[in-house]
Amino acid sequence: METQIVFSLKELFISGLLIALIALVIYIILVLREVLLSVKTVRTLVEEKRENIDQILEITPSIMGSVDHITGIAAKSTDSLYHGAMGIVDKFKK
Repeated sequence: METQIVFSLKELFISGLLIALIALVIYIILVLREVLLSVKTVRTLVEEKRENIDQILEITPSIMGSVDHITGIAAKSTDSLYHGAMGIVDKFKK
């Protein structure tokens, strides 16, 4: 007596889909595990370096004010150079 096992295309498709779904769930679990480990590492790092981070946050506004001041000076200098160069070009046009 011969035994035959027959699968329809629908059953094969559903089986493949279930296997893919299981693989996707396992992959998502692994990714979430890595994300949680990374968040935990970042959290401990921030707690260890809290004093340095606070110092940087206190200094940053004064640095930004200095950068704004220097940028303004550079913009005025660039504007003066532009007008000077255009004055020379205008003299050569005449």
